[in-house]
Formats: sequence, C-alpha cells, structure tokens
Amino acid sequence: MNKNDLLILIPAKASSQRIKNKNMKLLGRTPLLGHKIISCIKSEIGKVVVSTDSKKIAKYASKLGAEVPFLRPKKYSSARASTMSCVLHLLRFYMKKKIVLPKYIAILPATNPFLKKKTIKTAFKKLLKNKKFNSILSFTNSSEHPFLIIKNNKKIIFDVIKYSGHHYSDFERTQDWPSVIICTAAIKITKISYFLKFVKKTSPFIQNKCFDMKSCLGIPTTKKESFDINNEDDYRIAKSII
Repeated sequence: MNKNDLLILIPAKASSQRIKNKNMKLLGRTPLLGHKIISCIKSEIGKVVVSTDSKKIAKYASKLGAEVPFLRPKKYSSARASTMSCVLHLLRFYMKKKIVLPKYIAILPATNPFLKKKTIKTAFKKLLKNKKFNSILSFTNSSEHPFLIIKNNKKIIFDVIKYSGHHYSDFERTQDWPSVIICTAAIKITKISYFLKFVKKTSPFIQNKCFDMKSCLGIPTTKKESFDINNEDDYRIAKSII
C-alpha cells in the first residue's frame, strides 16, 4: 500500500444549519473535527486534507497535522453547496497547481466521530484488492424497517413498501421480517478517475454522488462507527457515548 495513492478529504465548513459550529463542537475534550483528523492520521494510509472556509478551523486542523491547502470559496461552502462540488474544487486546485493527483480519494466527514482507524484501513485494502470496482461504501444494519412506512389518507394505508418480495401483511412477527442494511456516510473511497468525468462542472450545486453507484463495494461498519451527528439530539447521544 502506497500512502501517495490515497488522499483523505475531510470537508469542514464553518456554518451548519442544524448545529451551530458543528465541526468544532466539543465531544469529550476534543472537537468533532479533531476526532476525525486524529483517526485518519493514525490510519497511516494517505495524506489527510481538510477543506474549509474557516480560518479558525484551518488553524486547528493544521495544528493536528492535516493539510489545509486553501480556504474554500464561499460559493462551495453554502448550505446548498454539495459535497461533490467541494471534491471537484479540490481536484481543480491540485490540477491548476500541477500537483500529482492520487489514485483514490476518501471522503470521511467529521460527523462520524466513532469511525475506527482499523475500519478505514480495511476498507481501502478491500478496494485495492478489487481493482475492477471504482468505489467502496460503508453499510450497517438498519434501525428501521421499510415495512413500517405507511400513508395516512383519512385512514392508515399499510403495505406501502414491498421489500425482498414481501409486504408488511405477510408477517405477524417482526423477527420474521427480512433483514435490512443501509448505506452510511462514514466511509466513501473512490478512484480519482471517476471524479475527473465531472471536474469541469463548476456549479456548487452539482448533485452527482461522490461514489460510483454502478461499480461499488461495501464495507460493514458497526452501528457506533456509523453513528452520524446531524442534529442536537444526535449530539446529546454522542456525548453520552463518549
């Protein structure tokens, strides 16, 4: 495994709609961003880069050992700007500066603070061994089941979702339901060649996925590693976990 083959990108803008200053919110004695930078650096599988529009975040990330090659423009840091636009901005910066691009890029948000360095390494090794695939994505067991989805049109309508050839009404006991796994935001690793198809698109609202849906492996993660902090309730749960 060559460390130059992988760039680990941690997007960390200053603003957040649901939790103020989310990336610098303390979890224990360490900000959310700090937990992710530390685990990524300890994984020792690639260069860790933080893309941010905040001087405060940039200073903190650099202190921990991450690279912060620029301050991300405001147009790519708004509430509506996509993660894909952040990735493409980074690649265009590298190409303009004639910096050699790695073969793979990992997108690891700060909002999954319990992701282990071992899992990051395992995911990248699995993708390297299966070179015909362009991406690898984390998944975990779902806490909710699609059978529970209903419609409420004057009366409740059941059997809205058919899953694995069955409906809600086919089972009396929940333990007989077919198991469900869901993809998570904890790990996305993708070949750079996939992103180069979109690199000329400069809109901050580009909606292409940051992984190749047609060529994607899965890496199992625990519920704890997949835990995603999106709102104040999630943050309170994370504090109780830590």
